[in-house]
Amino acid sequence: MKVIVAKYLTPVGFRAITLFPFVIIRSKEALLDPYLLNHERIHIHQQRELLVVFFYIWYILEFLIRWLQLRDRKAAYRALSFEREAYTNENDPHYFKRRSLYSFLSYF
Repeated sequence: MKVIVAKYLTPVGFRAITLFPFVIIRSKEALLDPYLLNHERIHIHQQRELLVVFFYIWYILEFLIRWLQLRDRKAAYRALSFEREAYTNENDPHYFKRRSLYSFLSYF
């Protein structure tokens, strides 16, 4: 995982974004947040599992479906299987020791 600090490459309202193999973080202070880094590390694993391009296709399609269902962008984002896995496990530094392949599917 390669971390880049770039305020203007991070979408407004987000502290970081993962674009395999990079994690782009809005501020240097965010580098000190172990939960944020773990959250983004989970996305790196998800992207690798789906060969990157399929991750983005799935992410966009699932987001559009959730947005139509929930009629709220933030709620749609939080309901994504990838985000649910990352938010649920971001505070567990040992998550990767027991995480199985395609674990995000259990959050779908």
